[in-house]
Amino acid sequence: MQVIPVAFRGERAVSAPLTVGQLNVAKWLVAIPHSPAALLDQRLPVPPGTPLRVVVAALGALLSRHEGLRSRYTLGGPGEQRVLESGEVPLRLLPPAEKDRLADHGRAEPLDVALDPPVRFVAAGTEESITDLVAVYSHLAVDFQALLVLHREFAALVRDPAARLGEVAQQPVDRADAERQPARRRRQEQAMRHWSRHLRAAPAHLYARPRVTPDTGSGAYGISSEAAAQALDRIAARTRVSRPTIVLAAWCALLYRRTGYDTCRFVMLSANRFESDLRDFVGTLAQSTFVSVEVAGAGFDELVRRAFGAVLQAGVNGAYHVDRQNEGTLAVTAERGVAPSFEPLFNSSVVDTRGFDPPLPPGPPAPTDLAWADLPPTKILLRFDLGQIDDTMVARVWTGDTGRVTPAETRELVLALERLLVAAAVGDLDAAAVAAALDLEPIERPPGWHLIDGCWVDLAEVQRLLDDAFGPGTARLSGPDLTAHISDPTVDPETAHERCLALLPGRHAAIAPRQYVCGG
Repeated sequence: MQVIPVAFRGERAVSAPLTVGQLNVAKWLVAIPHSPAALLDQRLPVPPGTPLRVVVAALGALLSRHEGLRSRYTLGGPGEQRVLESGEVPLRLLPPAEKDRLADHGRAEPLDVALDPPVRFVAAGTEESITDLVAVYSHLAVDFQALLVLHREFAALVRDPAARLGEVAQQPVDRADAERQPARRRRQEQAMRHWSRHLRAAPAHLYARPRVTPDTGSGAYGISSEAAAQALDRIAARTRVSRPTIVLAAWCALLYRRTGYDTCRFVMLSANRFESDLRDFVGTLAQSTFVSVEVAGAGFDELVRRAFGAVLQAGVNGAYHVDRQNEGTLAVTAERGVAPSFEPLFNSSVVDTRGFDPPLPPGPPAPTDLAWADLPPTKILLRFDLGQIDDTMVARVWTGDTGRVTPAETRELVLALERLLVAAAVGDLDAAAVAAALDLEPIERPPGWHLIDGCWVDLAEVQRLLDDAFGPGTARLSGPDLTAHISDPTVDPETAHERCLALLPGRHAAIAPRQYVCGG
């Protein structure tokens, strides 16, 4: 292995606080430093026969151009970003045989963003000809849309080192300065009001359902479907709405059919790139926000339009200070007695750059490929991940509790979504036809399940919560009003509620009691 320095020189060395997007990532990086999501890897395009010196020059130009890639970061406290005017980033050159393992090499060690720039490069080939190139970044410095910017600009620079890319309108330190202005602070306050309002109304676990088996595993059924991708092209041409939004609409139709909630209200990610000066921004802007899609009574195209409006509304309320948001979240969840998972229930890493021209008549699609994969534990009961839409739709339905949502059910759900998209490609569907295309039955909940404060609750699960919090036989739950009678004379209602809240995360069919009668 050779190590080649990639030199950079920018126009300034400057410091600033972290942006709200960086603070959002820093918060969970401190809590979970070795999370797989801490690093993002990207394969960069290298034309055949490109010599090492051209690759090094193109990478150096990118580092010089984007200050966030040549900064050091302090994560604790208020945090800080410090732009380096000049320096080097190593590029590791490996033999051509290692070309399929470059990302693994790049991810083998964590990036120390306090000491080094938040990126490393790994290439395969020789000095005369680089065959493959991977960049590995800290999520603190890039999000998925930033990766698209870097891919596009590197492709231009490696083809023509003299390529004129235009001026970067905003750097991360500029963003940090802008966020401190009064108008920006008002928008952040508005975003937090949006979050709190929806948090008060959203079910703690939208897909809460009875346990089917004793299993408690985590995993996902993935789908690779040319038929769904072809359908998305046709629906997008008809509705003139982006394909990820169409998938979101189909997912909401599925959730409505299974859960019975007229409005699907849940967390997703907002890219936060609506402003024109963020087109070429390389940094992390995406944050979680609530989306609310009214589904009841809608045909498919109307549902797509509703989803589009809901995404816009969520997007303008997607940037906020994470510490302030956490304070508000703790207050609301304690008041409601709920412990939601704030992982995105719909998560798309796709940026749709295709227009709405009618697609050419497609050939017969290849058979749909389905595969189950065990995944790391997660607190969310159900989520949908969309990874690709061009030529093939690649997605997965992931559950954090295979005893409630079995592998067979996740397979059924992902196939139902494909069926709906294929049916909607032929033409608009009314609400009855949407239900027919999904071909799913509503979740059946036995006696003992009640809809309380917008949450489906299993009274037996709440009793188990009380048994774990106070010991078997010490606390008794009475009726669907969720009153807990606690015989321990040393426990007062405030302490009782705190104990229940502490044990609530991961219990997808329980909320805390509404009131506590202590000492008898």
